[in-house]
Amino acid sequence: MKNNADIKSLFTSADSRLIIDETRKRDTLKLIRAQTERKEIRLLCSGRRLWLYQFRYADRNMLFVHLSRCLFVFLLMVLMNAYGADNQLMIVAAMILSGILGSFSILEISKICFSKFSELSESCFFNIRQMTAYDMVFSGLMNLAALSTVILFAGFQWKIRLIQIGLYLFVPFIFTQCVCLGILLTETGRRNVWLIAVSGGFLSAFYAILASTPRLYTETALFLWVIAFFFGAGVFAVQVHVLFKEISKGEILCTN
Repeated sequence: MKNNADIKSLFTSADSRLIIDETRKRDTLKLIRAQTERKEIRLLCSGRRLWLYQFRYADRNMLFVHLSRCLFVFLLMVLMNAYGADNQLMIVAAMILSGILGSFSILEISKICFSKFSELSESCFFNIRQMTAYDMVFSGLMNLAALSTVILFAGFQWKIRLIQIGLYLFVPFIFTQCVCLGILLTETGRRNVWLIAVSGGFLSAFYAILASTPRLYTETALFLWVIAFFFGAGVFAVQVHVLFKEISKGEILCTN
């Protein structure tokens, strides 16, 4: 079997026998440039219509599954209140649930890599970049609505400052997304969906252990949560940039 160098040399040898008419080559290039300059570029689909089409043809099953998870998080908080749960138990449950929501968000994005059709996306009406952006935006909106509702409910019901309970929920949420998205950016992670699910489970157990440390939930430790929040948000922003860059390069498309 010939290697790439041998095949390349064969093509080079074959091309050397071809006689190129430089005059016709220049004339052809001029004709192509002239036709390109006269070509009218029309916008076939506006950004607004594109998002409407995305919503119309989106996978309804994933949308409803994610919505049901968000509703489950809120209903669990209501049940905990009905059974008289204290602040500590509420914080543990909220941190675990926010981490689970974060892992589910990345799982929704990862389904594009495991769908076995991503390599054909560029020939379709929607491409992988558009589909990924759609999933991230709508998943983020649902997560934000669910977590904000839990923050307001827990803040008023358990008499905790909103910024405090917000940090307790958003830090695990963001860090779980960072870890899961980091796994998705690797070739091994894109080929094994269970790695994302397992990492989400381990992180949830870690948050339960973290919530059992009272010193981390004092007023003096609040600045640590602020630093962790901005650090996690920065890392996640960089990872999203890398994800779209890898999609543009074709790395994601060639995974399956």
